[in-house]
Amino acid sequence: MSIFDDLAGKLQEKYGPGAEGNKTAAQALKLIAGMENGLDGLVAKFEQAGLREQAQSWIAKGRNLPVTAAQMKAALGPELEKFAQKADLTVDAAAAKFAEVMPLIVDRLTPDGMAPKAAELKQQLGRLADKLTGKGGPGPTPPAAG
Repeated sequence: MSIFDDLAGKLQEKYGPGAEGNKTAAQALKLIAGMENGLDGLVAKFEQAGLREQAQSWIAKGRNLPVTAAQMKAALGPELEKFAQKADLTVDAAAAKFAEVMPLIVDRLTPDGMAPKAAELKQQLGRLADKLTGKGGPGPTPPAAG
């Protein structure tokens, strides 16, 4: 099982298929995929916002430190605003949702403490985001749950 399949399974286990949390997770994945340097770029944003300890906890093995909505807004700023508009949410609501899912996403994308290569990450995160929102997309069809 790939780290992307593992992440999809954990998100669906946490939120249920088609749940609002999965839509938020899909938006978070698209945000990461669209960042310069992918996951490394995301971590750099958190570090620049003074959240190095939190970001590193998500990458390292062990407990993931939480972030608040205010910290998410400080770290992601304009990127968060763009996604809030697309999702028809306030920036505060988007920040709260991202604060909930981002530690899990980064944790699952770095099982060995290393981020996947940016090109692979971009391709796989797009596929995974489509899977979470039920859009399908290119690639093999996953087996039916049951």
